[in-house]
Amino acid sequence: MSRTDCWIALSSLLLGAALLTVGAQPAAGQPLMVDIGSRKLYASCSGPLHSPVVILEAGSEAASESWSRVQPQIAMFYRVCSYDRAGLGKSPSAGHEESVSENVADLHSLLQSANIKAPYVLVAHSSGGLRARQFQSRFPAEVIGMVLVDSAHEEQIWRFNDAIPGATRGIPGDRDGLARMGLLPPREILQWHVTIPLIVIEHGKPGQLPPEAQAQAELAEKTMHALQVDLASRSSRGELRKADQSGHDIPNEQPDAIVRAVRDVVARALSDAK
Repeated sequence: MSRTDCWIALSSLLLGAALLTVGAQPAAGQPLMVDIGSRKLYASCSGPLHSPVVILEAGSEAASESWSRVQPQIAMFYRVCSYDRAGLGKSPSAGHEESVSENVADLHSLLQSANIKAPYVLVAHSSGGLRARQFQSRFPAEVIGMVLVDSAHEEQIWRFNDAIPGATRGIPGDRDGLARMGLLPPREILQWHVTIPLIVIEHGKPGQLPPEAQAQAELAEKTMHALQVDLASRSSRGELRKADQSGHDIPNEQPDAIVRAVRDVVARALSDAK
């Protein structure tokens, strides 16, 4: 493998780890196309009709089917909904590549249009974590708990570049470009803090790279771990867990770890409400 190919593989590892007309509550397991005004988005909800509702936010270019091993298990206990962002899965394109902020607005419109009422527990994988934190920041009264699964971090591009110069080549370096992706420019610190129950799950198996990239891979793993520790510390009730048998694709490799975390967060959130 060439040096260029090694950097592509390493960048993929780093960014992979970084980087929702219905008027009534749908019946259990019923897929639906939700009219959010100018277009429709695909969603699927299942489980008993009571609060809170667990909302699944997929990562990167993944669609709702990425939760196929998680959603049925959660539905045994709680109402749970997954959805396809614009241009992914069964949802038509918005006509342009949406920003993270636009994704968040779409999700809120979907929930309102489909009468999927708050409170919500947000469960987000990879870059979905950026969307989940923006959603909670914009609608704090609606979110009572969160589970972040090997989540991207708003500071990760500049922190990875500090650790491994040039590791994230190809990512926009300007403030506006980074903001569209939900990321922060160099030296800017995430200001997000919450008091709701929060569990952060990080992968336990490092990504496999060729020997010539191993030193950089170890630095990448240390950096990613530090970012997960930081996310867990952002709630006064945060907890960090490790999915020992999983790489980055925890929803498929170790779905039970996510289900346990969801049950724990919901139980803590319901206890708060008493």
